[in-house]
Amino acid sequence: MPAALLLPALLRASGPLAFIVSAMTAGVLNQSIMLIPLLAVAATITTILIRKFSPSPVSDLAQMLNPDEAQTQKSIFAGSARRFGIGIVGYAVCFGFAALIAALFQETEFNQTLVQSDIWFAVIPAIIALIGASMSARMGANQMADMAGQMQAMFAQMQAQNGQTGPSEDDAFTVEGEIIDKDEG
Repeated sequence: MPAALLLPALLRASGPLAFIVSAMTAGVLNQSIMLIPLLAVAATITTILIRKFSPSPVSDLAQMLNPDEAQTQKSIFAGSARRFGIGIVGYAVCFGFAALIAALFQETEFNQTLVQSDIWFAVIPAIIALIGASMSARMGANQMADMAGQMQAMFAQMQAQNGQTGPSEDDAFTVEGEIIDKDEG
């Protein structure tokens, strides 16, 4: 992977990583287990917002590479239920794993209900995800424009070279598989 594409990919991945870290932190701090569905809902809503306001430039690249393919716009809600289910399971595993590790070193007693301060476990990762996706989309769009400009310059240079070194009247030519040299004939 080119180094120029590494930073946008890492910025795009910062959101899911922030939600995982939030679930693990909640497990270590003995927060309520009800935080897991809250994290899954927040992650799903964040993904929908990211699809709406800062889509990945990779989708534009796929459309550029396959112009004959039908230009159907995918719904921003496509796969939301599956993503929510995966979020519930994934965050529960992260929460439980972190709580088990924390139980080795401290007494564990989980909160019974969500409190108002628990909302930050969902809001902070959502903000990180939105900012990371926005920066990634901007950087990716700039890099796509640079690559398109470089490709156009390369094609223009190739066309200029072909135009300058075109065949002259003194060059050899082929007739029915036989090479005929102008000097011999």
